[in-house]
Amino acid sequence: MNNEVNTEVAPSVIAPQEIDVSIGSRSWLYKLIYGGGIIFDLTKWLVLILVVLAIINTLFFSVFVVSGVSMSPTFKDGDWIFWSKNIYNDTKPQRGDIIILSYPGDPTNKTYIKRIVGLPGEKIEIKDEYVFVNDAKKDEDYIRYSVGTDPGGVWTLTSDQYFVMGDNRPNSNDSRYFGPVGKRFIRGKAISRLLPAFQLTSDM
Repeated sequence: MNNEVNTEVAPSVIAPQEIDVSIGSRSWLYKLIYGGGIIFDLTKWLVLILVVLAIINTLFFSVFVVSGVSMSPTFKDGDWIFWSKNIYNDTKPQRGDIIILSYPGDPTNKTYIKRIVGLPGEKIEIKDEYVFVNDAKKDEDYIRYSVGTDPGGVWTLTSDQYFVMGDNRPNSNDSRYFGPVGKRFIRGKAISRLLPAFQLTSDM
């Protein structure tokens, strides 16, 4: 008769543990790349905003940074100007509009900011330091201090030409020197000042 006792203990069966694969249990790097999070969401929105701004800048609006004092005191050196590229597709430039234009005859295609003083078909005369349009003296209330408007001369504009000048007449290279500007050189209209402070051009 075998009286031996089996003392071996049967191995216990360990139930498999479920692994939590929810977003909350993953590493911060995994969540950053795949699962969202504040930084990821902000990055996505930033990229989206930059893409939208790039499209707007290409097709509709842009920012022009003033370099120089030719439009002082209306615009000063370093001002950031918000301007429209397509505003003249359906409307004609008007007297008093502040425009962004390419410098006529400049192979570098440098961009300038000036004010329209004369319209197509008009006679522009500068004498005695004043501007005359069709022999009538022009009241230029946007010039806030006394400045001379030399050199003098007479220009008769064609059906596609505009006479442009800077508000700071003694320190502006404009139509008095390079002549009237064809409409093809006009790139758009200044809408508002972004920096140093927002201000509509109509209030300037």
